[in-house]
Amino acid sequence: MVEKLKKSLLYTYGIADLGFVLMVNMEVYFFPAFLTDYALFPVSLAGKVLLITSSIDILFALVAGVLLHKWTLKFGGKYRSWFLVGPPIVAVLFLLQFTKIGSNSFAAVVIIFGFISSHLIWNIVVTAGGSMVGRLSRLPEERTILSTSRAQGISAAGLIFSVTVVPIITAHTEDISVFTTTVGGLNIMMVLGYWYIFGMTAGKDPYDEANSDISREKSDLSVWEMIMLTLTNPPLILLIFAEIFRNSYVLIITALAHYYFESVLNELTFMSIFILAISVARLTGTVGASWIGIKIGKRNAYWISLLLAAAGFGSALFWSGNAWSFTIVFCIASFLGMIAGAMSTALFSDAVIYGEWKTGKNIRAFTMALQSFAIKVAVFIRNLVVWISLTAIGYVATAEPTSDIVEGIRAITIFSPAVVCIISAAIFFFGYKIEDSTS
Repeated sequence: MVEKLKKSLLYTYGIADLGFVLMVNMEVYFFPAFLTDYALFPVSLAGKVLLITSSIDILFALVAGVLLHKWTLKFGGKYRSWFLVGPPIVAVLFLLQFTKIGSNSFAAVVIIFGFISSHLIWNIVVTAGGSMVGRLSRLPEERTILSTSRAQGISAAGLIFSVTVVPIITAHTEDISVFTTTVGGLNIMMVLGYWYIFGMTAGKDPYDEANSDISREKSDLSVWEMIMLTLTNPPLILLIFAEIFRNSYVLIITALAHYYFESVLNELTFMSIFILAISVARLTGTVGASWIGIKIGKRNAYWISLLLAAAGFGSALFWSGNAWSFTIVFCIASFLGMIAGAMSTALFSDAVIYGEWKTGKNIRAFTMALQSFAIKVAVFIRNLVVWISLTAIGYVATAEPTSDIVEGIRAITIFSPAVVCIISAAIFFFGYKIEDSTS
C-alpha cells in the first residue's frame, strides 16, 4: 500500500512559491518599466538589456537542469538541499537588478550581471521544487494537489504583492531607491519560504541525510544523452511549446499593465486594484483547479480553460475604455487561464514518468528544468513584444502619449494574450496525449 503524504505538506507546498513569486513579481510587473520610466534608459538601451538578459536566461534554464541532474550536494537530499543553500545567494544577486549605479552604460552592465547570476541559481532552486513533486508522490491525485498548491502560492503572492508593493511603487514614480529597498524586503520572505519547505520535506527525498553515500553519486548520462532522451518524449516536447505560449500571456499582461493604465487610461494608481483583482481571480482559479483537474482530467482542464481564456481576453476590446470594466473582463479570463496553469507541474511530472516507462532511464531533474525553460522562452517573447511594440509606436517615457500610441498599447494589451492562449491550447490538444489513467 502506498503511503500517502500528510495534508500539511500537500496543501502548504506552495509556500516556497509564494515567497519566491513575491520577489519575482518585481521583475514581472516592473522590470521593463523600471528600465524606461525609473532608470530612464532610452527604449533602445532598455530593449537591449531585456533581450540580452532573457536570451542568456533561456540557456541558463537548461544549464540548471544539467547541474541539478549531475551535481548532488552532500547533505539534505538531491533536490531539497537547494531549498536551503540557493535562496540566500539569489537574494544578494537579485538586489543588483534594481539599482542604477553610475552612467547608463555601467548601470546596464550591473543590472545584466545581477539578472543572469541570480537567475542561474534560482533556476536550479525552482527546478528542484518542481522535481520534488514527482519525488514526493507517485499518486496522480497527490501530484495534482501538489501542483495546484504551487499555483495557489503563486496566485496568493500576486494578491499580497498588489496590496502591499504596488501602491508603494506607484506612489514613488521618481524614487529609484524604493525599488532597491522593496526588493531587499521581498528577498528575505523568499528565503524564509524555501527554508520552511526544506523543513517540511525532511526525509522525503530518497537521497536524504540518512543516505549521504548515495547522494554523492553522479549520473552517468551525458548531456547529449539527456537531450536525446528528451527528444524521444513527444508529449513532453509539445507540452514545452504549449507552456511557452501559456506563460507568454501571463507575462505580456503583467509587463504591459503599467503602460496601459498610465497611457491608455491615465490612471496609474488604479494598477494596484487591477493587480489585486487579477490575483484574486487567479487564486480562485487555482482553488477550483484541483477539483476540476480530478473531475475532467488534467489534459481536458488545460486546453479547455485556455480557449475560454482567449475568448475572454479578446472580448475586452468592447470594455477597454473604463478601468473597472477592463479589469473585470481580464479577471474572468485570468481565472480561466489559471486553471491550465495549475495543471502545469503535474503534467510535467506525468511526462517524466512516461519517459521513465518508455526508456527505463530517469532524467527527472533535466526534464523538470524544461518547465523553467518554457518560462524563460516566454519571458523572451514578452520582452520582444514589449520592445518591438514600444519602438513601433514611438513610445517615450517623458512625452505625452499621442492617440496612435494609446491605440497601439490598447491593441497589444488585448490581443496578444488572446492569440498566445489559442496557440497554446492548439499545440497541447494535438500534441499531449498522456491521459490521467495512463500516468
